Amino acid sequence: MSHQLEKRLAYLNQHGETNALRRVRIGLEREALRVNPEGRLSQRSHPLTLGSALTHPQITTDYSEALLEFVTPPLTTPEETLQRLNAIQHFTARQLDDEMLWNASMPCHLEGEDGIPIAQYGVSNLAKFKHLYRVGLAYRYGKAMQTIAGIHYNFSFAEETWPVWLAVDGVRADSADEVQAFRSQRYLDLLRNIQRYGFVIPYLFGASPAVSRSFFTTGGGHSSARLPMFDADTCYLPQGTSLRLSDLGYSNRKCPFFVPSDSLDAYLFALYQATHTPCAAFEKVGVMVDGAYRQLNANILQIENEYYSSARPKQPLQAGETPSQALRQRGIAYIELRSLDVLPFTPAGIDLETMRFIQAWLTTCFLLPSDPAGRRTRMVYDSNLLSVAANGRSDEPILDIDGEPTTLKQALTPLLDQVEIVSEWLGEPYRESVRKQREKVADPETTPSARMLREMREQQESFHALICRYSKQHAAHYRETPLSVDVRREFEIMAETSRQEQQRLEASDQMNFDDYLARYLADAAQMS
Repeated sequence: MSHQLEKRLAYLNQHGETNALRRVRIGLEREALRVNPEGRLSQRSHPLTLGSALTHPQITTDYSEALLEFVTPPLTTPEETLQRLNAIQHFTARQLDDEMLWNASMPCHLEGEDGIPIAQYGVSNLAKFKHLYRVGLAYRYGKAMQTIAGIHYNFSFAEETWPVWLAVDGVRADSADEVQAFRSQRYLDLLRNIQRYGFVIPYLFGASPAVSRSFFTTGGGHSSARLPMFDADTCYLPQGTSLRLSDLGYSNRKCPFFVPSDSLDAYLFALYQATHTPCAAFEKVGVMVDGAYRQLNANILQIENEYYSSARPKQPLQAGETPSQALRQRGIAYIELRSLDVLPFTPAGIDLETMRFIQAWLTTCFLLPSDPAGRRTRMVYDSNLLSVAANGRSDEPILDIDGEPTTLKQALTPLLDQVEIVSEWLGEPYRESVRKQREKVADPETTPSARMLREMREQQESFHALICRYSKQHAAHYRETPLSVDVRREFEIMAETSRQEQQRLEASDQMNFDDYLARYLADAAQMS
């Protein structure tokens, strides 16, 4: 066991503070494409009965009008959080008429870029801003990449635990600002360990080893020739775990840049530079062409949200704030883990076993020592993640651990030993979740990625046919299971309230969009 881990656990035990390990807040954000019964991307507008995608707190859209995003509030246990996600999807499924949710990370059949509608949010300046940002993404990366879906796991310790963590590390804080600075630094320590050990996620939970060939004919600069053919309709990685986390997925590859995570100031400064430094590739796109906007600006990032990474520090936004402004004002409130694939085999796209393990793993990463990570170190971490995404079920040494070629089993076994120690403090269901992951280490054929390919072979199904089958099963599950009157009424009220809020925003605009955009960019430059 790590000396630092042992020391921190011993302090908690000696001072009767072990409950601090369990006082957490967990939230989920799950993306899902709306598709028709044949598994084709929906061309319909966002259902009015779901409310306004602009202002609804729990049901919105991401890149495409057809890409739904479900957001739970932060809750205290995995059970509560999963129950809430299920309730959101249960209500949604009953509003989709003959459509259903595509239950996978890699998209359904795509019929050209014209068949991927960009999300619309109304006629307010904020709505136009959000739409234009997405237009810019289309020009920068192609629309196909933006149809890839995932699950984000938001994790924090309860506010009342921070005096405990100060005491554990022997740190004195005499003001609220000092507590905030300590909290932000400890979350950055956690973030660096997520980056260091991030290869765990695609191996244990990666569920996107295959994709429809249509993905490569829709745009984005990728060629299907890079991947072998599983069948006439499917490209795949024979030993891969997650195409979503491979270089086919979300990345800032056209204008690469480095965002350090050793300090919050360094992190924010790097994002400031990226959002204020022109990129030659995006300057060629143009900002205003023939009287129409193509992107918010021609910088490396249009806004901070365009920074794609496996995890990010977050602070809930207040009206008019950018993410950087919120972090600078109030510090880091939680960490957003962004590397989870949608699990096709369960209606919610994630299950309790996964959620419990993630909680235990993140808690372990929080307690372990966290070394500084410069540009070269981060390149190694990122390379390890890509290696597992592309070839994770291989028994070859595919990782670089402290400069040594290492197999996944060699790397995972000691790490899971430490996660299991922490899981003992969290309870038997958490220990059981770790034991289940050990089975995957012992036998790669028990991983979700292997299961997908095995079922495709056994059923003689393409990727598209497999996911269509599961998506129909899950849609039927939600539609045939009764939804409580209270839950239905709660979401109907939220939907109506969100529509009223959108109308209020549209009625309150006092400037044209050109001036609104210019002021936003000027404020972001000044306040960051």
